[in-house]
Amino acid sequence: MKFLLCLYFSFSTFSTSDSLLIKEYQVIKGDTFITSELNDIEILEFKNQEDKLYYNRLKKRTLKVYPYALLASEKLDSIKNDLEKLPNRRSKKKYIKAIEKWGKEDLAKELRFLSRWEGRILCKLIYRETNISLYSIVKDLRGGLHAFFWQTLARFYDNNLKTPYQPDKVEEDKWIEYILQEAKREGKFKKDSLKTD
Repeated sequence: MKFLLCLYFSFSTFSTSDSLLIKEYQVIKGDTFITSELNDIEILEFKNQEDKLYYNRLKKRTLKVYPYALLASEKLDSIKNDLEKLPNRRSKKKYIKAIEKWGKEDLAKELRFLSRWEGRILCKLIYRETNISLYSIVKDLRGGLHAFFWQTLARFYDNNLKTPYQPDKVEEDKWIEYILQEAKREGKFKKDSLKTD
């Protein structure tokens, strides 16, 4: 009777409106246990208190700049699609100037107050979202001279527009990836987190 009751409970628990999901089970000493594989669980471990403090500061900064990386990714896709539709080089230049003006008017005020560390994180997150370095984006849209200018300016502020995002090799990137995965599981990022108008 115990077995049938557990089996009925397991069927009713895992069934959906249209289908029935059957799970494997084991009977151990008269008790029935439903068995299934769980996804890998990553446990974050700190070597010392300094690492924990560094992680907490990194988390705060990453969550602050990630919406800008999402916006950059969306805008870059939109810009590429729009550029493909434009007929000649002159109209493409005019369009890029208009986008640059929009960025200066709407985003520059907010981005101006980012710290150097937040700027470095933002560069990595843009690389993460687009698979293209910030240097390459500027070079493609504005040309090599502009890319060289912004790279030189970035280097002056301890940044590098060519820095790739490598969570498998760089410890900070690994922590950033962990922070973002955790935030997504918690539903912290929604499509409307920044204005795109």
